Amino acid sequence: MSDNDDFNFAEYNDRISASREPEVEAVDPAGDVAHLTQAWINERAAPDILQYQEQSTQRLLSKIEEQTLIIEDLDPRNDTSVILSIVYQTELERVKFVLRSYLRTRISKIERFCAFVLKDAATKKRLSRAEVLYAEKATRQHYQNSFLSSLPQSLQSQDAEVYSRNLSMVSQPSLDEAVFCRIIEDIGDFQLDEDETVLLEKGQIYIFRYRTVRTLLQRRQIELI
Repeated sequence: MSDNDDFNFAEYNDRISASREPEVEAVDPAGDVAHLTQAWINERAAPDILQYQEQSTQRLLSKIEEQTLIIEDLDPRNDTSVILSIVYQTELERVKFVLRSYLRTRISKIERFCAFVLKDAATKKRLSRAEVLYAEKATRQHYQNSFLSSLPQSLQSQDAEVYSRNLSMVSQPSLDEAVFCRIIEDIGDFQLDEDETVLLEKGQIYIFRYRTVRTLLQRRQIELI
């Protein structure tokens, strides 16, 4: 079942309205699923860690738990219940896939830029509490136990700069990476740099340096592709 070919739950429920089986509410709140799907795409394309989508994530987690309990109560001896169970389990798996993919993408970035995440206040604020705990108690401890503890004390710091050249030892996102973006609302003339502006209109697709359009993404005026 593709994202663009969703099962018509309302129509299906109308057809079985005469059934005595409990009514099952659609597991897919379309707005939250669509929003989190785009958040996942944005997260994959953006070099830094974006704002955690707490409300959509929590609503979908609650809906998954609720629908799982309802499906478990369906009578497996009833043909209608069997069909309902298959349909809703399929839809549940689709939603779970989006959630898992979104969270795994973020965890991957946290693991890659762990020291930077813990050091940079602005980035840390974009994480959920669970993600902060993961970075602090899991990843950092793993690095310490795996190799840093075997180094001399003077070499264990991950915050040091190399000699006097201001070369940080901490891996951090490159905001100058190129990203493809779609304009989702008319913006008008947009200043790319001191000497260049571009007219941004809804529906257009561009490739820009991420640093240039980062603010537009935060304002939800563009989406990454």
